[in-house]
Formats: sequence, structure tokens, C-alpha cells
Amino acid sequence: MSRYLVACDAGGTMTDVILVDEEGKFVIGKAPTTPDDESIGFMESFDEALTYWDMAGDGRKVCENAETAIYTGTSMINTLINLSGLKTGLIVTRGFEDIIVQGRGSQSFIGYEWSEITHMQYRKHREPLVPRSLTRGVTERIDMFGQPVIPMYEHEVESGVRELLAEGVESIAIVFLYSFTNPMHEQKAGEIARKLVEESGRKVPVVLSSDVAPIQREVSRANATVIQAYAAEPAREQLIRVEEKLVEKGYQHSLKTVLCYGGVTNIRYPRLFETVMSGPVGGIMGGKHLANTIGGLENLVCADMGGTSFDAGCITQGMLPIDREPPFQQMYVNVPMLDIRSIGAGTGTYIRLDPETNRLKLGPDSAGGTPGPVFQEQGNEIPTIGDCDLLLGIINEDYYLGGRIKVNKQKSEEVFKEKIADPLGLDVPTAAEQCVNLVNVMMREHLIRSLMLGYDIRDYTLLGYGGAGPMHLAGYASEYPWKGIATVPHAAAFSAWGGACMDYGHRRHKSVAAVIPPGADDDTKQFAGQMVSAAWEELETQLLDELMAEGFTRDQITLRQIVYMKYFGHLDDLEIASPVERLNTVEDVDKLVNAFVDVFTTTYTLAGKPPVPTYQIEEVSIIAEVSTVKPHVGTFELEGKEPSKAARKGTRQVYYEGTWHEGQLFELDELRAGNEITGLAVIEAPSTTLYVPAGWQVRLDEREIIWLEKGGSS
Repeated sequence: MSRYLVACDAGGTMTDVILVDEEGKFVIGKAPTTPDDESIGFMESFDEALTYWDMAGDGRKVCENAETAIYTGTSMINTLINLSGLKTGLIVTRGFEDIIVQGRGSQSFIGYEWSEITHMQYRKHREPLVPRSLTRGVTERIDMFGQPVIPMYEHEVESGVRELLAEGVESIAIVFLYSFTNPMHEQKAGEIARKLVEESGRKVPVVLSSDVAPIQREVSRANATVIQAYAAEPAREQLIRVEEKLVEKGYQHSLKTVLCYGGVTNIRYPRLFETVMSGPVGGIMGGKHLANTIGGLENLVCADMGGTSFDAGCITQGMLPIDREPPFQQMYVNVPMLDIRSIGAGTGTYIRLDPETNRLKLGPDSAGGTPGPVFQEQGNEIPTIGDCDLLLGIINEDYYLGGRIKVNKQKSEEVFKEKIADPLGLDVPTAAEQCVNLVNVMMREHLIRSLMLGYDIRDYTLLGYGGAGPMHLAGYASEYPWKGIATVPHAAAFSAWGGACMDYGHRRHKSVAAVIPPGADDDTKQFAGQMVSAAWEELETQLLDELMAEGFTRDQITLRQIVYMKYFGHLDDLEIASPVERLNTVEDVDKLVNAFVDVFTTTYTLAGKPPVPTYQIEEVSIIAEVSTVKPHVGTFELEGKEPSKAARKGTRQVYYEGTWHEGQLFELDELRAGNEITGLAVIEAPSTTLYVPAGWQVRLDEREIIWLEKGGSS
């Protein structure tokens, strides 16, 4: 009996499910995302994928023989956006009751343009997840060295918890200053709170910051703790619904989900807040797996264009970009997360005219999957980028999502003409092309000015994917000298595929204060090494207990020791994989320092290296992993450059550079390794469209990776 792998990526617009068999063959299903109950969109996409294997209605065969099912979605993000989480109370060190409400000043302009940052009327803090009225202060103080300098007033903890329970809170978060150096006060407060909750007869989770994020940066640690208390359980309910639908069809395991830093875990994982941005992570991890498989792609930019957003991340020298204090929903959080930069740019992006200037304004809001573009006739009367792609002849009105969704091209044209083209004094195709060019420029500049700032893009390959990625790839990849430009046949579900490319793994971080000054003697080096090793040992114990409790044996678990190191005085540190498991000797410390110097010199200019260096380690990490079965990246025999007759679908009028042209049409599923196509061409699939402008060429290599080349040369 065949074995299967099921992976899902529920984005803001579409839910993608990819089914992979034991030979590495796969099919993709797509359906609109259903935020109120994500299991609905999941099952619709799952059922649609089955049709491509002629297994419609036979989901039981796949589920009963599925090795694993992995789900990434938007449930936690939706909880935070809609403020629909648990009513949460907060216990903090007295005098810091405004830590959530006040936050950090820079939180008020996360994601803003410079023109908005410089005008105070735009700078507003988000509505706090915990209002000031549900915050209670407790007298206590641990100093920066971990010493208790003011004992905790236990009666204040008791009165605070009783008051919050009387207010009807559904969860309680506890955040004390410097608890990452010594958690004794938080742990005692947690014991008191849990005892009072038990006496009340209610089910109210108590979350400690020293358990969630034992790392410096107080506001970020508080935000992370509150997110866990506020949003974890509502998000888990969505995941459990998806699991129940699979179990009904015979699935015999627990559902897995994806962690922000790249890794798979059980949906019952207690630190579920670490999955808060699970969706875009799959694409980066898929890119890394692809690069590791084919080789020669140590520097890779992964760009995901969907219906709602454009998400991009950069892998340098094979190293994943980890941001340990990422901006998220106008908060900074102590959650290790792949550094993914996003803007509101997708096929669902709304197109409007500024009433004051009569200039085009794109987004940042989007029609999403519901109601979707105007042509879907689901109630949206605002033109979108997707409508423009249709009006330009790029989208096939009879083949949208394989023909499953009816498209009304006339409706798009009427609305676009009335609201955009006529007010601009342009005909419909000219105005539509201007809109597409504008969104392409937005994405191009996002890559160059934000993600790639300080890097030489001539060293990087650009991998474009997402439901709309191949359609706009040539547009946002042009004008800059990328080393290579590529996409894949399964681009529409690449993030879901990437979810299946990750190992099962957890990660822990802890703050330390280790310094190695110039000319340090052996005792100084050993003291720094002992401090780092002790933190590693503590984190390893936690992770081993956690994974073994989930059923893994010790010999299945591999551990990786990490430090975050920098030259003293520098603002940014680097993630360094330790060459040794423990820093027991002076030689071990020297090996770690040499590893840091090697990474620094391959990442930055040598001008940044101090002549008399002091090395500083402020944070360490342990990564615990269990290897999993991953999708197979096949190798195919190269066929001729000329596509087969079955791949050819005739021609269609496509508007390009101010006039209509006859574009060649091809079916993506019928193209083979070795085939080459010269633009102007449109390559169609049920899940996506690859647009090849005039002057561009595509070729499929032996792994059926699709390479785009301008002018037909590398």
C-alpha cells in the first residue's frame, strides 16, 4: 500500500494542500481560506487535490496511509488581529503595570513608510491585548545578576490573582523583571496563582515569562508571554478541528504544525505561540531543502507572492536568517523567527485613486480569498491586481483554478473602467498594465531596499513562488543582475511543500553575559566557557525531557549548540554553530572564537573587524531535532528543447508594453525536463500561471526547476 504525506499552507487568501506519495509525485489542491473555521478550507483543498489523482471522494485511502500531516495557517494571527483571544490578566513587577499598554515607542511605527514615521498623527500604538484594568503589580525585585534584592510580597500576588479571577479572566500571564536570570519569584507566584485557580474550580492557564522566553528585552518578553496566554488556546482549537476532519477519514497520527524558526511540532506543543508566523516559514525551509538537494545555491532569496502579501527571506552561505526579536502585529516579541520581510502586495491587493492627487494607490489591504477579485462576483466592487492580470490576457478566464471558479471578465472591465481607467483618462488595458507595473516595482524595491540592503545580489539566486509568484516573477526580478531566477512547477503550494521538508524540532534560547577581552588569560576564557556551557546544559535538559515525553527516544534526537556572538560595541550579533558540544577547555573557547571570525568575514566587510577585538556573547540556544522523511526531489532525463504537442494550447492575445500581441499558450503539467520556451508566452496550470514576457526565455533543468533568463542568456 502506498504511503502518503499531507501538507497544508493556509494563507490569507488561499488554502493550499499538497499530497506527496512515496515516489515523490505530488498533486496540489487550492481553495479559499475560511478564517472562521480553517478546517473547511482545508478539506475543500484536500478534496480538490485528490481529483488530480482520480481519487475524488477517496480521501480515506490517503488518510489511512499518511505518514504525517502538517498544517500551517493563520489561526493565531487572526486571533490577534480580531482581538478574539482569551480574556487575559497580567501580574507584573510593581511600577511596571504599563509595560504592555506603553510598550516601546518604535512599536508605534512598525512597517510604516518614512513619510508616515515622521508625522506623529500616523504613529499609534495598537490596542493592547491586556488592558491596564486587568494588570496588577507585585512588590519584588531580582537584580541583573540574578540576586533577590526585594523579597516577593506573596499577599500581593494572592490579592492580585483573586481580583483578576473576579474580573472573569480566562488566562493569567506573569512577567517579573530579570526573571530570565533567576525565575524564583515567578515560579512562586505561579504556584500561588495555580492554587487559587484550582480553588475557584475554573480552568485558567497560568503562563510564566521565564518558561516562555527567558531572554532579556523586557517588553518583548512580556509581549511573547501575553501572546501565549491570550492566543494559544483559541489557535489550538482551530488546529484540533483540522485534525478531527483527518481522523474522520482514517488518519492515525497527531496533526503537526510549523514553528516560526523552521521545525515541525505537535499541535499540542505547550509553547504554541512559537507557531505564530508559521505560514511563510514553509517557503524558506522548502528553499533550503531544495538548495541542499541540488547544491550550488548557498545564497538564495525566497520570494512568496500570494493573494494578500509578498513575503521574502534571504539564505546566506546556507544559513537561515533568524530574527530573535521580530516585529509582529505592531509588537516586538521574544520569539525566534525566520527573518521574513512582508509587504501588502498580492493579486488581491486593492487598487484605488488618491482623492487628493488622483494618483494610483495600491493596498496595503486586500480582497483576500473572500470576497476575492471583482471577477469572482462575491461582493467586491474594488478593482484588484488579479483583475488587471485578467484584463491583460495573462489569466485564462476559462481556466482559473482549473476552471473550478467562474470568472466574469466583463464585470472586471466595467468596474476597472469606471473607478480607475476613466478617471485617469486611459483606456482599460493601458491603465491595467500601469497597475501591474506598479506592484512589480513595489516588490522589486522591497527586495532590493529592504531585504538585500548591504548584500551583493549578483551572488544570489532568486526563487519565486506562491499562487501569483510565477505570474509576476519576471516583472519583479527584472532590472537587477540576479545570479539566477527560478521557480518550480509546484510554486503555488511551495510553502506547503516546504512544511514537509522540515525536521521535527524544538528550539530554546537563554540570555547570558559572557565576555572575552583582548589578551584574555586562560582563567577568563574558561569562566566565559563555563557560563555558556551551563546555559547549554540547562536548555538541553528541557528539550530532551520535552521530546522524550512526546515519544521520541534519546538516540533519535540530535542536539546543536548555538551562540549569538559579536564584537563588543557592535549592534548586531551573528548566529554561530559551535564546533564543540561544551566549552570545557581554553582550546574549545578558541575554536568557538575562530568559528565566529570565519562567519563574520564571509558575511561582512573586513573593515568592520576591530583591530583589538573583544568578543561578547549575550544569548545562547539549543536546537533539538528528530530527522523526518522529506519529499523527494527527482532527477529526470533531459528531453528535447521543443515542448510536446500535448503541451501546446494555442495562442491568446496578451497586452504588453502598450499594445496587444499574440502570446503562445502552454500547459505546465505537460512540459518536461530540457524543454525551452521563448516569450511572449503564458504557461498555465490549475494552481498558478507562469508569464514569460517578450525578450525572456524559460528552460526546465534535469530536476524540472524552471529557470528564467532575460534575452536568452544566463
